[in-house]
Amino acid sequence: MPNLIPLPKSYTLLSSRTQLIKNSIRCTKPEWSCHADAFSCLFEKAHSVKLTRDDVGGIELHYDGSLASDSYRINTSRALDIYASDSEGLCYGLATALQLAVMNEGEITLPEVEITDYPDKDYRSVMVDLGREWHPFDKLLKFVDLCFFYKIKYINLHFADNKLYTLPSKAFPKLNVSGKFYSEKQIAMLRDYATSRGVILIPEFECPGHAPVLNTFYPEVFADRSEGEGGVFRNESGELISNKALICAGGDRAVEGVKTLLREIADLFPEAPYIHIGGDEANIALWAQCSDCKEYMRRNRIEDVYALYSDYVSRITRHVLSLGKVPIVWEGFPEKGADKIPPETIVISWENHYQTTHQLLNEGFKIINSSWKPLYIVPANTTPEPRFSWGAKEIFEWNVYNWQHWWEQSVAFNHPINVEPTEQVIGAMLCAWEMTYDQEINHIMANLPALAERTWTTKYLRSFEEFRSAFKSLYYFSARIIQDI
Repeated sequence: MPNLIPLPKSYTLLSSRTQLIKNSIRCTKPEWSCHADAFSCLFEKAHSVKLTRDDVGGIELHYDGSLASDSYRINTSRALDIYASDSEGLCYGLATALQLAVMNEGEITLPEVEITDYPDKDYRSVMVDLGREWHPFDKLLKFVDLCFFYKIKYINLHFADNKLYTLPSKAFPKLNVSGKFYSEKQIAMLRDYATSRGVILIPEFECPGHAPVLNTFYPEVFADRSEGEGGVFRNESGELISNKALICAGGDRAVEGVKTLLREIADLFPEAPYIHIGGDEANIALWAQCSDCKEYMRRNRIEDVYALYSDYVSRITRHVLSLGKVPIVWEGFPEKGADKIPPETIVISWENHYQTTHQLLNEGFKIINSSWKPLYIVPANTTPEPRFSWGAKEIFEWNVYNWQHWWEQSVAFNHPINVEPTEQVIGAMLCAWEMTYDQEINHIMANLPALAERTWTTKYLRSFEEFRSAFKSLYYFSARIIQDI
């Protein structure tokens, strides 16, 4: 077994010889120069060798229009020849080359092989929580490099949550008063950095729940109306309570405010095919106390707050579609009214509590597997130990059509959910919540390779012991590419 993660679909050893090639990289397609430059930077960090440019007999990048956009081919019998039809497949080939190279007294030595490869699932992602714990800008670049190394196509950046709104906003500048946000210049730099490595950024803005930062600084725009203004509600006992985490679903001002923020996000991330709007864990019972929500439900003949929830998700996802993006939401909206939500919407099935995976598939949605067990990484001090203990072995033994949970109220608690292989399941996402970079990076470095293995090829091609051997071999290089050297 080669020490490669994920394991290629086809790996043929052409001979027992090893091949010595020049320390150089050459593009036959000028527009691939940015990828060659990014690769050269990572190669030097991983192997302490600088690559020269445009010399025959080293690493050579070739256009091959017969290959699918996400495929690549490598042959090392002459040099290290990488063939691809576009940037996506090329970057996967470069990642394999970075893992394949062996240094022998400062020179590149390779096994004589032929590799043909492509992914089974397109959506291979890691999510980083920036709305609860601030991450310095330079740390985001390290996630991009790890994703390149293991052929993870997407990074979902959870930019807004209870504590922070970390994107720049011209329409609502008070959201940035903490100073913990990324400037337009930094976002542009991050996009360019990711693009050169074949990684796509997915911005996430949580609504209608997880929104106290919006209601704190702009209650006149986003907060519900009740007998008390600014997100104050009367509970069943008649006591006034405050819940700043919920955005009003009835007033035009709140919905238009959300749409304005989404337009800003679309402008900040023009290459992103998706915008994630959150959509989970909203305490929607409080909408029943809101005068604007009650009036909206009366006017539109919506019978209760559950149907209002789906109606709200429908309005926001349609707005995302109008921006030329595909909306992603967490499993959170109820079955009632789900038929109003555009079928293009992609749903992350994570808890099997609000709706089950089977329900979402039957409703026609494409879904992303983010099964809490074993794909969540959360702080040990905020959850019982069983929720935090999953590692690479549990992920390796899981598959993209399987959902599990530790929580008794989830359908997947006693009886893990399995679905038949289907193109409706477009991939999976590893999630790191509520942690600083230093708290999460070791867990991500350990678990992300297993996610890459399980989503790149859905069939088992090797044992866990064989995978672990490859991981041990590659960990040193993955650590070097994210070091500040």
